[in-house]
Amino acid sequence: MESLYAKQHTGWLNQYAGMHYGARYLKKRWSKFLPAENFEFIEKLSKMSIDAVDEACTNKRALDLGCNVGGITFNLAAKFDEVVGFDCSEGFIELCEELKKNGKATIYSCEEGELENEMMAEIPDSIDRSKCSFMLGDAHALPSDIGTFGCVVISNVLDRLENPKKVLKTIPDLLADRGICVIASPHCSLEPFTPKENWLGGYLNKDGQTVTASQTIKEILSDKMELIQTEEIPFALQYRIRNFELAISEVQVWKKYP
Repeated sequence: MESLYAKQHTGWLNQYAGMHYGARYLKKRWSKFLPAENFEFIEKLSKMSIDAVDEACTNKRALDLGCNVGGITFNLAAKFDEVVGFDCSEGFIELCEELKKNGKATIYSCEEGELENEMMAEIPDSIDRSKCSFMLGDAHALPSDIGTFGCVVISNVLDRLENPKKVLKTIPDLLADRGICVIASPHCSLEPFTPKENWLGGYLNKDGQTVTASQTIKEILSDKMELIQTEEIPFALQYRIRNFELAISEVQVWKKYP
């Protein structure tokens, strides 16, 4: 039976599939104009997450919250015994399940007009795909039995949530002692996704002071967790053959102490 992704591989599905699995194609084609690091976001954030793991944490489960099409979820399986990818998009989860089952899937890039170019998404043989499971749902209302984790990754999803503050406040309870949370975001809140009263930052408060998303994340998490690392990582989304969006995510790594 044809997968939902195969039937609906347009627009945002193409863009994110290319970002997660098309790096080798995009670097080969466009590295003359865009440095290779712009296509390495998934690999870099995965490595940063794995390198930050506290070996004293006995919880060997990881959660990729807002997993998109699963690139980070599969990479985390190199370190963790169980990895849960969680997303609200049925199309994203369908592609994740296809990759889990077959280890590869045809993905597409929008070229020009209705023309497309096929690429092959492949999970390395060194990754045990059976460690990964995928769940469709709302990040604002995680299942009560989802459990706790040694690592939670929230990558480029906060500014697409209706209430990112509510989701951030759940993080300490999702983490085991000495567990880490890796948060990546370009901090570009927009009202079509997030009502202005729920923005993490990008405005002046009632006292006329600047409020930034980075600052708000720190205020929410610092009561129960410690910020141990920050970095900035670029990423590129290909809309059409010669049309890219270039963004830079601020990455914060937090640790929960007993």
